[in-house]
Parts: sequence; C-alpha cells; structure tokens
Amino acid sequence: MKFLFLVSALLISFVVSAQNTDKYNTTKHVQQHGLSDPKGFPIWENFEDLLMPPTGWQLLSGPTPETWDTATFDPLWGSGYVRCMYDESLSGTQNEYLITRVIDLRTFTNATLTFNFQFSKYWGISPYDNYDLLVLASTDSAQTFPDTLWTELSIDTATWNSYIWTPATVDLSAYIGQEKFALAFVYTGFDGAEASLDIVSIETVGGMDENKLSLRVYPNPAENTINIESGNSGQLTMTDLQGRIVLQKDFDGNEMLDVTSIEQGRYFVSLRTENAVQNIPVIIMH
Repeated sequence: MKFLFLVSALLISFVVSAQNTDKYNTTKHVQQHGLSDPKGFPIWENFEDLLMPPTGWQLLSGPTPETWDTATFDPLWGSGYVRCMYDESLSGTQNEYLITRVIDLRTFTNATLTFNFQFSKYWGISPYDNYDLLVLASTDSAQTFPDTLWTELSIDTATWNSYIWTPATVDLSAYIGQEKFALAFVYTGFDGAEASLDIVSIETVGGMDENKLSLRVYPNPAENTINIESGNSGQLTMTDLQGRIVLQKDFDGNEMLDVTSIEQGRYFVSLRTENAVQNIPVIIMH
C-alpha cells in the first residue's frame, strides 16, 4: 500500500512539474494566416489599432492596478492582441470587463461568436483554480450581463495547453431577435495569471447585407457639424456605445448634421436602406 501511495504521489508530482507554471506567457508562437474576410461581420476585432478600449467597445476596470490592455508580444495574427495580467500586488479580486459594441440581431437567422484565447491551466484549472475567463451576454445595451455563455472549461482541457492560442466558438442563436445585444469578455479572480484574446468576431446568417453602401462621414473627429454623403437614401441613425439613439431622421443622399447639442464622445452613424445597412464610428469633440 505504501508503495502504491508513493507511486501515485510521484505521478502527480510529474504531471504538475510538466505543466507551465509561469504567471505570464513567455513564448512567441507561429502566427496564423489566411483569416476570413471581415466584411459583413457585425463584430470583427483583431486589435491591430492597439486601442484600449477598441473603437466602439467599453472597458470596465475593477479596483486593482491590472486590467485589459493591448499587447504586441505574441499575437495570433498581425501585430496586436489584448491581454489581462494578474495583479502582482494582490490588492484584491480582479473583475475586468472588455465589452463589445452593441449590435442589433433582429434581422438575422443565426449568429456565431468565434475568438481565440490564451490561459494558464496551472493557475486557472488545476492544481489551482485562482481565476477564470468568461464570456457573458447582455440584451439591454451592456447595462447588465446575466448570462454566462462560455468559460475556459467549455473546451475539453485535454485538447489545449497553457498559453497556446486556442480557438473557441459559441452559438448565439438563442439571441436572434434581440435589438441591443452585447458581449463581455471577463477576467475574474485573485492571484491568477495572464489571459489573452485575439481575432474576435460574430458571424451572422441571413438579414441585411452590411458594408454594401457608399457612405462617407466627415470630418471625423467632428466639432460642430458632420457631413454625410451617400448615393443611397434611407434612415439615418446616430447611437452611442450603449446603443441609445441620439439622432434619427430620413436621409436622401446628402446631409449636414448639427452636433453641437450632442455630448462629446464616440458614436456610430448608421444608414439603413431596404436591403442593406452601413455603420461608421465617429468621434465628437467640442
């Protein structure tokens, strides 16, 4: 019996020692090539602009010093990605929300989220369970996130290793028909390790064609007025990052909008026709 106990202890010790126990990714990996064309995706973010938060997204940081930020050390593709480091000061529990822009899923028949992640199995699954990477869903313009759609345990842990880029897919068909849908990528835990994301997209089936309209918006950033030009007519809408409508009117091809009464910040200008829709991010600065 003592012999079996010693053998078991040695096997457990070997498995633990074979794991990557680093708190950070220290290895650069071979990059992916031949990515899909982002045209027509309601959400497509490869973080190449190295903006935090990305245009149209939100960052809600907890009380600790570390939160989501851009990085260039080990992107899956291109030169940028995002990551959240663990709080070395151990000053409290991290709850870091990286939130997509709000999108309208009413006109589609299906939707699928895909993304790629890096995570530490040693610090987040076994032998320690100190942190989690979550995907949460909102149907109220990112005000609340009651639904957990994915965790690092959603993918068989035997099929991926620490800090290796791993693809993940989430079926969003249950949210078809929602007008104010958003996702949050959440890093949560205490004394965890690094977690990273790259190439986040939502692919849809059915509905209107996106990016098929000729729409020009200038100047951008704008101070007092915005000129909008297009060869199409339809309904023109300006929304904030929470999906709230700040301006809506019929559009006949050319328009100069007075934005002096609109608070400065980031918005989306959308032109919707009978068969297509086009969205352009704009910045208002007074």
